[in-house]
Amino acid sequence: MANQRMRGRTAPKRALIGPLVMLGSGLVAGVLLWRFLMLEPPPAAGLRLGAPAQLSHQDRHALDRLFAERHARP
Repeated sequence: MANQRMRGRTAPKRALIGPLVMLGSGLVAGVLLWRFLMLEPPPAAGLRLGAPAQLSHQDRHALDRLFAERHARP
C-alpha cells in the first residue's frame, strides 16, 4: 500500500523526457541557425580581398561629382 502511494506522487517519465527533447532540439536548431548566419559568403570570383575597385572613367567622374556636391552642402 505504501509503495502505491509513493509511486502516485512522482511525475511520469514522459513528463520529463518530452520537455527535455524539445529543449535539446531547440538548442540544436538554434546553434545550426547561428552557425549558418555567422558564415561569411565566399569572395566573388575575380575579386580579391583588399583589392581596389576598378571604376570606369565615367563612373569615377560621377562619383567625384557626388562627393563634391556632398562636401559643398553645409
